Amino acid sequence: MAPSPDKLGETHQKLGWRLAMRLARRELRGGLSGFRIFLLCLVLGISTIAAVGSLSASLVAGMRAQGQTILGGDADFRLLHREAFDDEKKWLAQQGDVSMMATMRAMVRLADTPESMLIEAKAVDGAYPFYGAVGLQPAMALNEALRRDSAGVYGAVAEAGLFNRLDVKIGDRLVLGSIEVRLTAVLREEPDRSAGGFPLAPRLLVAEEALRAAALLRPGSLINFHYRVKLADGAPQNMLTQMAHEAGTLFPNAGWRIRDRSDASPSLRRFIERLGLFLTLVGLTALVVGGVGVGNAITAYLARRGETIAIVKALGGTGRFIFRIYAVQIAILTLLGVGLGLSLGAAIPWLVKTLFGGLLPVDLVVQIYPRPLLAAAGFGILSAAAFALWPLGRVEQMPVTALFRDRVEVDTNRPAHGFMLAIIACFAGLTGLALLISERRDIALWFLLGVGLSYLALRGAASLIVVLARRMGRPRQPEWRMAVSNITRPNAPVRAVMLSIGLSVTLLSVISMVDGNITQQIKGNLPERAPSFFLLDVAPDQIENMLETAQNVQGYLGHDTSPMLRGQITAIGDIAVADFRPSPDSAWVLQGDRGLTYARHEPPGGEIVDGAWWPTDYAGPPLLSFDADIARGFGIGLGDTITVNVLGRPLRAEIANLRKIDWASGGMNYVMVFSPAPLASAPHTYLATISLAPEAEAGFSTMIAKTYPNITIIRVKEAIEAASDILTNLGLAIRAMSAVSLLAGILVLAGAMASGHRARVYDAVVMKVLGATRRRIMLAYALEYGLMGLGAAVIAAAVGTLAGWALVTGAMQTDWVFLPVTLGLTIVGAVAMTIILGLIGTYAALSSPVAPVLRSE
Repeated sequence: MAPSPDKLGETHQKLGWRLAMRLARRELRGGLSGFRIFLLCLVLGISTIAAVGSLSASLVAGMRAQGQTILGGDADFRLLHREAFDDEKKWLAQQGDVSMMATMRAMVRLADTPESMLIEAKAVDGAYPFYGAVGLQPAMALNEALRRDSAGVYGAVAEAGLFNRLDVKIGDRLVLGSIEVRLTAVLREEPDRSAGGFPLAPRLLVAEEALRAAALLRPGSLINFHYRVKLADGAPQNMLTQMAHEAGTLFPNAGWRIRDRSDASPSLRRFIERLGLFLTLVGLTALVVGGVGVGNAITAYLARRGETIAIVKALGGTGRFIFRIYAVQIAILTLLGVGLGLSLGAAIPWLVKTLFGGLLPVDLVVQIYPRPLLAAAGFGILSAAAFALWPLGRVEQMPVTALFRDRVEVDTNRPAHGFMLAIIACFAGLTGLALLISERRDIALWFLLGVGLSYLALRGAASLIVVLARRMGRPRQPEWRMAVSNITRPNAPVRAVMLSIGLSVTLLSVISMVDGNITQQIKGNLPERAPSFFLLDVAPDQIENMLETAQNVQGYLGHDTSPMLRGQITAIGDIAVADFRPSPDSAWVLQGDRGLTYARHEPPGGEIVDGAWWPTDYAGPPLLSFDADIARGFGIGLGDTITVNVLGRPLRAEIANLRKIDWASGGMNYVMVFSPAPLASAPHTYLATISLAPEAEAGFSTMIAKTYPNITIIRVKEAIEAASDILTNLGLAIRAMSAVSLLAGILVLAGAMASGHRARVYDAVVMKVLGATRRRIMLAYALEYGLMGLGAAVIAAAVGTLAGWALVTGAMQTDWVFLPVTLGLTIVGAVAMTIILGLIGTYAALSSPVAPVLRSE
């Protein structure tokens, strides 16, 4: 009985795949010649994404594993401006062991000299630390280092930066507030240092009694009081959750910020996760750039296998069978590349811990993290498939006659609709996967959209260059004529050069322009507009005398003052902050405490865009002037209410006007400005800015430190330098990642050069036979690659500049400064790199002997 047509078709299907796999294995036995660029591009992109994801996961896991040490307890209850009330202290003591700590910025100076400096003061009790250990040099117990001696002088320990800055040694005395303290040791290790915010100055650690004796605990001063709670060993996480819930129920107006060991430093965690997201997207760009190399490598390989493919087709093999043979090979090599990339990426945390573990804020937890590795594998497989399907689909459509011809352009046929849909699906999968792993989907979407538009722009630019080259005609100079003809010849590497160099230069342009604008804001324009000093914790009874002192200084240029408090937004309208969902760009306002003030007159540095300012004699219910951009992100407007916890009491105010704030003005700006009542009667201090001639700054700082020891003086230039150092280190990490993208571009360019090596050898041999010198041939190729590199660099620089402008003016909301020198250097570097890599491949072609090449042709 004859088999049915369905059975026969199923048998042929099985035999087709089995035979295709057998032929694929036989071809791969010959080695990986032609697929080295394919593998390198895949491994580079996948390992980068896997490394960034694994390193971020290791850091976050380290924070969670060391949460008790980083936090200083199982839970931390922080209060601003005030200590806990008696009933709050009693409730905290019922939960477990309690340790109190206070942190603030203050000034210290040498007891017998006018030299002074800003420090981060931290006062601890005898129970500190609950977890971890304080490292001192010379080694001693912390209680011994901080104890009060027989002369009544408290001990203090400080970081090495204070010793270096003031040129002091152990045993020297410093003036802190109204008392003297004696330096007893160098603070080498502080277990809960990572839980703090951005450090502006070295740490000075003293006993709690010393800070009280220094008369720095004034009402309204900018002081954080921390109450660390230590539970019994083995206490589960749900106990901490219940404790936080009970605290909110019993003391709804306490205004404390509660953290526990599971998320000891939310700001550090968010920074790691967002930096990891950005670096992952940069790695994805490198993978897309490498995808161009994947497509080129497959195209070149299939071109070399043209005779084999033609023979198989002539013997009855279908296009679908040919596709299966080479799809199997590509799949095997892709899996090999994914495996190598994931292995390298997973090993990076171990390598970083071994080499740089001591420099990290937390100890890495090195293990295999499936989520970032699966994401990297998904990116690698989808990108390889997206760029491989096009050349594989064209081979299926190619007739036998075309495959038997040599040196004929066969790049005009397109894959079937099924292949086109599969390619679109792969790119959609890449986009979906990027959005899936991103906390900020808006950033990921705009980043991917920018990469996609850049890719399309560069493909269009490559076609435009070819069209322009054809319209140039035949230049009189032989070198120019050869360069133009090489650009317009079949299978010229124009598209590969444009995409490989262009995408890399686009990313470099964005990074260099944004980095340059930030540097310009920090070191360029801002210091010209910013004051010389910010003065914190100026008491109401000191403000007039302090300003009079400043005005009498020779070199005085001006001042500004405002009352200052800090408060935490607890509700938007009738919706609690915990249940409120603002836009991602405005969510930062709800994270922690915000500076706020009150005013009778509209403050400078902003412009009312909706509503009106209240009368100068207004004494009614609280009104609020709010930042217009933040209000848009909250979805609120005039007449809506915001509740802020100030000094443990809720303050509900109605929005009277919205202001567009110029945050780059260098002055005092606040998201929230209230009408005077009732804040004017609450305990608070003043914030003052003083502008002086540079030569008057040192004397003024010394005079204020001696006359008003409670006032904290922040020199703007020093704060700018500290911020600049952090941004510089961050920029190094970002530039390192952009170098990965550039390396991928170099690999793609090298692959394009290799794929055209045979044609260049033939051209070089013919020109040598016709009498062309090596110098003229090299010049012709230099012009060819220079024209392609210049076209790619100019288009990429334009796209990168546009993207940089959008980031600076949109996301960062600051002024844009065009940097032509930076952009010019980027373009020149890209063109030089293109020429150099092109000539390296050409030089080998010039060394080929004439006779064997002519005989083979």
